[in-house]
Amino acid sequence: MKKHYSTIKVTPKTWDKDLKSNLNKTWEIYYKFFTPEYPDGFPIRFKGMNRCSTLEEKQETTRSLIKTEIENLERGFNPITQEYELDTSIVLNDLTENTLFIDALNIGLSKIIVSENTRKSMEDPVKLISKAAIDTGKASLKISEVRKRDIRIMLDYILSKGYSNDRYNRVKTNIGIIYNYFVDMEIFEYNYIHYISKLPHTPDITDIYRDSDKAKVQQLKFTNYKLWRFLKLYYCSQCRITEFRNIKLSDVFYNQQYFVIFEKKGKRYHKVSKPINISVSELWLEVLSEAQQGDVYLFTNNLSPGMVSCTKNSLVNKYRFWVKKKIGITKDMRSLRHTFANDITTIYGLDVAQGALGHTTPKTTKIYAVDYNEQLLEKQKHLKTSF
Repeated sequence: MKKHYSTIKVTPKTWDKDLKSNLNKTWEIYYKFFTPEYPDGFPIRFKGMNRCSTLEEKQETTRSLIKTEIENLERGFNPITQEYELDTSIVLNDLTENTLFIDALNIGLSKIIVSENTRKSMEDPVKLISKAAIDTGKASLKISEVRKRDIRIMLDYILSKGYSNDRYNRVKTNIGIIYNYFVDMEIFEYNYIHYISKLPHTPDITDIYRDSDKAKVQQLKFTNYKLWRFLKLYYCSQCRITEFRNIKLSDVFYNQQYFVIFEKKGKRYHKVSKPINISVSELWLEVLSEAQQGDVYLFTNNLSPGMVSCTKNSLVNKYRFWVKKKIGITKDMRSLRHTFANDITTIYGLDVAQGALGHTTPKTTKIYAVDYNEQLLEKQKHLKTSF
């Protein structure tokens, strides 16, 4: 069913009249948006003109807002979800220089040669840049009219809405992939998205486990032993969670007290040896002793050896139920890796922690060793000299 909208109106009704008294009134644009879920119409209201200093400016801004809203509605913008919904018939048409920017993005997304999982993951960045195009007034541009400056304005708008540098970079990268298709279709001679600078990486640091949290986790030993064992091994593993849950039995060399992972650095995977920590050595042996002939992975969904590795969803659901809900810990599972970094830095220093975690620079280790600066300051208080 095609969506519809009622006549767009403004309060006060006399907004377009030459009445100076209207200048000090609060204006509002409103209409109803009809969908199958809201057959009687969902009320839409917005402003954006009330800071204008003159009546003429206020009226002109209102006309511009109404014009932009109608253009967006006609092109599939849903003001309820705040998302641009592509008419699937559009993607059947050929891309031309006159195709509107958002339509071109969706056509490009449907045409590029990538895996379906990748295409699915690109939908969110396309929606974000589409919303930014609408809100910055760039949605009415034809694809051939869009310049690097316009894309940068949209990306900066995304940043202004509270999104991280990493999300900014991800949107830029995904739009750049679609622009490769535009170059192939001779819409552009070169992909200018590549010349928009990336922003610095801003890691999202989660809280670390404190002593009270560590004490709570011990309860798992009696309520869900295998999850407790897995978390304890993961904490000491010096690995990322994806690397650890995908360890194969053939990657473990227990007699030599190490195991092998394939660590991703940039776009490449590197084979890296990690030590079996002596404090959990017996737990490693316990897991290995449970392996049966034909088993491939160290951990399956029941956190014992088996043919298929443990899935992310299975692990997340277990952690959410047994750790967050049952024992009341608010930290995420990856906080265990950050906790290990903090604990090792506290006990052995930054250099040892850097090597254990496989960081190329101490700067990265400092990010996760959240108590480092405080501990360094405390040590500096007790420095002694002969002066």
